[in-house]
Amino acid sequence: ILQMNPLTMEAHFFLETLNSMVRMSTPPQLDPYLTDLLERIVVGIEKYLDKNPTYVLPIESGAASSECVPFVPLKELQSIKRTFSCTDCTNRIVGTSIAKAVAHLWENHPKPNPNAQPPQQQQQQSKQEKRRAQVKARQEMVLQLPKKAKAMIVGDITNVFKDKYPIADKLKVIPEYKIIEQDLFKLLAPAFPRKELRVYKFGSRITGIGTRSSDLDLFVDIGNTFHTFEHRASKETISKLRAMRPVFCNSHDWRIINVIEQARVPIIKTCHLPTGIECDICLNSLGFCNTNLLKYLFESQPLTQYMCIYVKNWLERCKLTEQISTYSITLMVIYFLQLQGLLPPIMFLQLDKSFKQLVGPWIVNFAQKSPSELGIQQVEVTVPVVKGYLKAFFLYYSNFNYELFMVCPLFGKGDIEIKNIEKTLSNRYSSYVLANPDCSLQLRKPMVVQDPIQLNHNVTKAVTRYGLQTFVDYCQQTVVLLEESSTDWRQRST
Repeated sequence: ILQMNPLTMEAHFFLETLNSMVRMSTPPQLDPYLTDLLERIVVGIEKYLDKNPTYVLPIESGAASSECVPFVPLKELQSIKRTFSCTDCTNRIVGTSIAKAVAHLWENHPKPNPNAQPPQQQQQQSKQEKRRAQVKARQEMVLQLPKKAKAMIVGDITNVFKDKYPIADKLKVIPEYKIIEQDLFKLLAPAFPRKELRVYKFGSRITGIGTRSSDLDLFVDIGNTFHTFEHRASKETISKLRAMRPVFCNSHDWRIINVIEQARVPIIKTCHLPTGIECDICLNSLGFCNTNLLKYLFESQPLTQYMCIYVKNWLERCKLTEQISTYSITLMVIYFLQLQGLLPPIMFLQLDKSFKQLVGPWIVNFAQKSPSELGIQQVEVTVPVVKGYLKAFFLYYSNFNYELFMVCPLFGKGDIEIKNIEKTLSNRYSSYVLANPDCSLQLRKPMVVQDPIQLNHNVTKAVTRYGLQTFVDYCQQTVVLLEESSTDWRQRST
């Protein structure tokens, strides 16, 4: 994890202000407050140094590996700027410079109450009333699509695929991946000498919807754990992850960006320096299994890949990726196309497989039948066709009843009620939940999209009510814009 002592940033800001005062043409001035404060700063520094703080060396300094720490480079602080807000004015932002903050105080808090309510009445409101008012205001407020999303929607859709599709398709297999796999194996194998080690690629790059800036997801199987399922990472898994960290720190080919232990699937975020590709390394095989399923569906119905590339780009431009992941929106595209009869239910593919490969209680393999064997017609991918399905996709999810129904690619049919889903799932699910009561599918969420392989995972559990409302608003506006751009296109072509 990159380090920075909080005092480093504070000292940087102080020196920045001090140097700007020294550079002024007018003679410097002292007032009683500044004299006292400078004296207290000097005393504070002396007390800090009297505690004999441990000196930590940056990783590139060549010190012993046990003492090395990867630091945030000091030059990076140039991009961080302060913003001042006033607590007496309901945390209203008053400026980005000390001069503006002082001017705000000198003017005796101009516009201290931007909500135009008497201050006394505001103080009398309880926290619950404020919260209810905020929720109601959010429900009534329609957020406008970001400009970048609008530009993409009203623009020529041909350009989106001309720019995105060839890159995404090419990134499925590039020579750099082999180099990364080999380097990762050579790096980690000596750290686990008594365990068999394998490396598996997965994620958006491998499925064919990635970009050059996408991470490469890697599952490292240390000691034949492919078929082991952990709802939350075990102590053994965390200890393996921690054992990997110093190995990366001491390598010249890898740079650690972050170690995230508290996630559902803990990962090491790192960069492979020879190729410049950032990698997310985990010890969980289900991501690899999900990728195999998506690759098959994309190949069976290429329309799926085109739609996912567009919707992924839309999601990023709408700044919704904090709550709705690429995998989540991909499952929503798959479910929508299942309802159109263009993709099979995942359960149908699993039932048709005589030998079932398991990760814990979950079936991870499936019958890879051709579209003709499934009685499914492959849609010819043209701009008008893709645009028509995209418009129908956004219309469907703008009208979806998220309180009553869920998105369920496993069954691949409409109107699957949230309240009844657990009764219809297989014995594998019910037996697992019976043994692990805290690991059931999270249904009391604003949005439920079930993973078709790990059946107890709601992939949109992080979506808030406000986030869902924003998503729905954006879907509604996208439908209108797609319709308008289609009309403009038809008018231009006549």
